[in-house]
Amino acid sequence: MLNAVENSQAKKTARLAVTYRAAVRDMYGTCPDSCPLKPAATRTHDIDRDYELAVRRAVPRKGIAFLYTHFAPEQWGEANTLGRTVFNFSADTLADAARHIKDGAASVAVVPSDYWDGRTSAKVTEADGVKMVRCPHETTGVDCAGCGTGTPLCARPNRSYGVVFTAHGASKRKAGDNETKGGCYAGGGNVALHWRHLSERDETTESDGEQVARFAAGLSPRTILRHHIAGDIGAVPRAVK
Repeated sequence: MLNAVENSQAKKTARLAVTYRAAVRDMYGTCPDSCPLKPAATRTHDIDRDYELAVRRAVPRKGIAFLYTHFAPEQWGEANTLGRTVFNFSADTLADAARHIKDGAASVAVVPSDYWDGRTSAKVTEADGVKMVRCPHETTGVDCAGCGTGTPLCARPNRSYGVVFTAHGASKRKAGDNETKGGCYAGGGNVALHWRHLSERDETTESDGEQVARFAAGLSPRTILRHHIAGDIGAVPRAVK
C-alpha cells in the first residue's frame, strides 16, 4: 500500500514530493528481513518486480527521483541510469557501502552518533579508499531540495562516493549498532505515525505500481520526488478478501 504526498511539510524534505509504502497490517512488511534496523522479522525476502519496474520509471517530467533500499544491488532488476529513479543501497557498514560503490552501485550507510567526534573532518571520511560524504543537512541544515545545487547527492546515479548519515533521535544508539534491533529512524515520531496509519488502511484494487506511476505523472514539472520516506520495494502477499 502506498501513501503519496505532493508537497512534504517535513523540515528535511520540504518542497519535495514523497511517498510511504507499507504492507497491510505491517508497516515494516515491504522491508527485507535482512535489514538489521527492524524491531522484528518480516519474512520478506524478494523484490516486488512489478513495483520495482514502476518505481524506476516514476520520475516527474523534467524532474528527478531517488530512494533508499535495504535490498542489495545484486537483487535489483536493473542498474541506475540517467532519467530513472536512483536506487541507493542502504549498506550495513561503511566498508559494505564502499564495496558496492566500487561495483558501480550508489550506496549510503549510517554511522554511530559519536562517529565524528575528534575526527579531522566532520564532513568527509573514507572506507577502503572510497570517499564518504556526510549528508550536508547534518552540517549546514540545507534540505534535500537545496542539496547539491538542485541535484541532491543521493539523486546522482553514477557517483564515485558514498553518502553517510549519522544516527540520531530516540533510537540513535540502536541505529548505530547493527547487533541491536529496532534502530529504524522511521520507527518513531511523526514518520511512524504516518507509516502505521498507512498500514492500517484497507487494501485497494489499485496496485502500488499503478499508484506510484499515476502519482509521478501528475506532479508538476521539475519536481524532486523521494520515494519511501518509510518502506521498501519488497514483495508482500495481497490480503485475502
